[in-house]
Amino acid sequence: MAVKGITITVLLDNEVFLPGLMADWGLSLYLEVREGPRVLMDTGGSFTKLIRNAEALGVDLTTLDAIFISHWHGDHCGALPELLSFLGRPIEVLVPRRPGWTMAKRLARAGAKLVEAPRPLEFSPGLRSTGDMGGEHSLVIDVGGLGLLILTGCSHPGPKAVVQRAVEVLGRPAYGLMGGLHISSYHEGLELGAFLTRAGVQFLCPCHCTGSMAKRGLQEAFGGQLIRCGVGKRILLDRGGLKSP
Repeated sequence: MAVKGITITVLLDNEVFLPGLMADWGLSLYLEVREGPRVLMDTGGSFTKLIRNAEALGVDLTTLDAIFISHWHGDHCGALPELLSFLGRPIEVLVPRRPGWTMAKRLARAGAKLVEAPRPLEFSPGLRSTGDMGGEHSLVIDVGGLGLLILTGCSHPGPKAVVQRAVEVLGRPAYGLMGGLHISSYHEGLELGAFLTRAGVQFLCPCHCTGSMAKRGLQEAFGGQLIRCGVGKRILLDRGGLKSP
């Protein structure tokens, strides 16, 4: 089942898109599915920055329905225990595998309901995990009339492998890719941009761990729409296509 539309708000990233917000090394994306759940993908490492940016952008994190953690690195999950304590209620946390003992203990005290995804898993209609790909998983949204929106944390398995897994699991074309791409060189950017173009990807929003030279390579080789990321950036997708103020 596909979703009717989705709005993504960048709460944490290495760069700022709107003035007055706070950058941080890490990533956090707030997802509002039309007629569906509110999901936070990754928390970044600073709860203070996360909550201040959310408040400035009018995002009420107390209404979250689920949290998706791409992997257990501090810049993606460090603020999770504090966020759970702030919510003050049990909430499902989608993870690729269990964390280490110390983090697991903190999460249990904070009321996390960990849902592991060793294999591809649909956790809400139209929203899926790619399944554990070496300690990391990505979030895939099937947007009706468009195709797949793939959200990555750091792309440690490689962005090509993530896109291929998503397409293989859902049997639908990839429409967009957003998140950390874990590439730094111009050549890597050229190579990935060419691959995504051949794969039919229509838009790309590189965030977090994507180096400036890699972004230059992507800009030259990617045939679709390249969107700048940053804290405060909002993206809307529905069957009418992409809207990015």
